[in-house]
Amino acid sequence: MVKLFLGNRAGVLLLIPVIVSIYFLLNHQTNYYTQNSTANLGLWGEAVVIFPLIANIAAGLLITINAFGINWLFNTNEFLERNSYMSSLLYVVLMSFYHSFYSLDGLLIAHTCLIILLYQLFKLRQNEDGRKTIFNGAFFAGLAASFHPPMIALIPFVLIMAWNIRPFIFRETIIAILAFSVPLLYAAVFVWYNGHSIDLKILEQTTNYFKKQTDFLVTAVLFTLLFLLSLVSIRGKMQKSSIRLKKLVRILWWLVGVGIAYGLVDFIFFRQIERFSFLMIPLSFFLTFSFSNKTFGIVAMVLFYLTLGYSLINFFQ
Repeated sequence: MVKLFLGNRAGVLLLIPVIVSIYFLLNHQTNYYTQNSTANLGLWGEAVVIFPLIANIAAGLLITINAFGINWLFNTNEFLERNSYMSSLLYVVLMSFYHSFYSLDGLLIAHTCLIILLYQLFKLRQNEDGRKTIFNGAFFAGLAASFHPPMIALIPFVLIMAWNIRPFIFRETIIAILAFSVPLLYAAVFVWYNGHSIDLKILEQTTNYFKKQTDFLVTAVLFTLLFLLSLVSIRGKMQKSSIRLKKLVRILWWLVGVGIAYGLVDFIFFRQIERFSFLMIPLSFFLTFSFSNKTFGIVAMVLFYLTLGYSLINFFQ
């Protein structure tokens, strides 16, 4: 499977919806990741899940779109010398350990908005007018915050990531802040009009959640080992890469920091690990490098298959 996705055949992406469907079928049979009766949509309130199947299908479609979007960003920005489709597979497998994979909620929608933010940031050029691009990127960052309120703290990181590519320009900074505020303003009016409360806890009490935290610790070890292997390849790649690619990688590093921060806050205050899922976006980029290293490529493949196997065996424990 890994060799297929590392190859240069775009048709392999047709396997992504199949793999997503397999995870959904396994969860449907075992009910390992239980579905809440309501979906937390952040400032947009709690949506009652009347038709669970529709919520599942919507989540599967969005996971697939996110995977395709990450892969498109990876290849169009030439993170590797040749096309690779491993980043899409990594996103699907890594996200399969989180509840948002199996039922549409604000957290998963925020993922989509962050990927669009990356698309806009990656479009920026040093010597070109960036006002429109920065507005669009900050708007989707604000939209992500409206669906997942803790991401309101994202705005300084959006500015820092933009400054990685472009110099500080006061007008563009003001535009970014205004664009970030627009969806939040509409969402705040919606909250005021409907008078609903904002629940920062992603999940209601779920059965066997301690087991899922144990799963997270096991997979975190596997992810970390893969990440350490990828660092070797990234370091070699950065020594020979263009200045622009180095700037894009720095943007992803900032996103890694954001994901770790949100995950730690989620675990400390709510004893949940769902917000660590934000890490899966930059990790899908970085972990792909581990398979390109001739020395450690085989080790990376073994670790990936262990992760994949564990994600499937999980449903039967």
